[in-house]
Amino acid sequence: MDHFNAPPIGLALRRLRKKHRLTQKDLANGICSQAEISKIENGTHSPTVDLLFALSRKMQVPVSSFLDHTNYRESLRNLDDRLLVHFRNGDFQSVYNDAHRLIENQNLDAELSLLIQYYYNLSAYRLGKLDYRNCIVILQQLSNQYSTQYYSPNMIIRIKSAIAILHFENKSYKRSHHVYEELLELDFDGEELSIERVRIQYNFSKILLKLNKVERALEIVENGIEQSLHHKDMSLLGQLFYQKGECQELLKHEFSSIAKSYRNAYFLFDLMGIAEYSHILLDHKSFFLGEIAASE
Repeated sequence: MDHFNAPPIGLALRRLRKKHRLTQKDLANGICSQAEISKIENGTHSPTVDLLFALSRKMQVPVSSFLDHTNYRESLRNLDDRLLVHFRNGDFQSVYNDAHRLIENQNLDAELSLLIQYYYNLSAYRLGKLDYRNCIVILQQLSNQYSTQYYSPNMIIRIKSAIAILHFENKSYKRSHHVYEELLELDFDGEELSIERVRIQYNFSKILLKLNKVERALEIVENGIEQSLHHKDMSLLGQLFYQKGECQELLKHEFSSIAKSYRNAYFLFDLMGIAEYSHILLDHKSFFLGEIAASE
């Protein structure tokens, strides 16, 4: 019997299974072994046509739901990347204009519509067109839709992170704390999402310091450092070491331990050319930097 290409089918199968809140054992029951479901989802085994039909009947979805619409996925990814670059560069007007134009088109499929609504409402908030409370309500609705209609860990994490940041920026620290606790309970499967977890840990540690939960903040920061080193990702390593030094200061750790954290942070900021953070360290933590500060 013919087989379908494993990796795209595996990703689709996993999303549909999660959407229907089924374990691998639940899905496999009466059809095949749990191990076979696991292999298909991991892309190491290709399902037969008969198996695919059986799985589609179990979840009451058409077989076409498993097929990889490559061009559509690529277009969606390109649009997301373009809007994300504009957003991170602070060009909220371009994001708002593009999203508004797409919404007016009214021919968006459900998944694309959710993505555009995410950008449209966040950019509207940044431009002062939307109150932060209303923005949070809309983002929560989008998160619920992604959880029930599509299993997209990346988008769920992005939306919940945005909610936590909005609470933080508007000094609602306890609510932000609650959202970050929820985020860290999510499944960060895959290296890309594991790195995103580090970003969440860094932001969460700032909330914990605001709430004077210093020991918990240090615990989160140290785990973030461990994960960054494990994944060989330096994007936030300097900030994490700086945050570690701040926690150690507040907890009155030994001078040598605090100094080591700040010196590691300075080395990483200097290595990555992040002059703004290097200057902050020199201006405010020169006592711990010793010879480094004296030579500048």
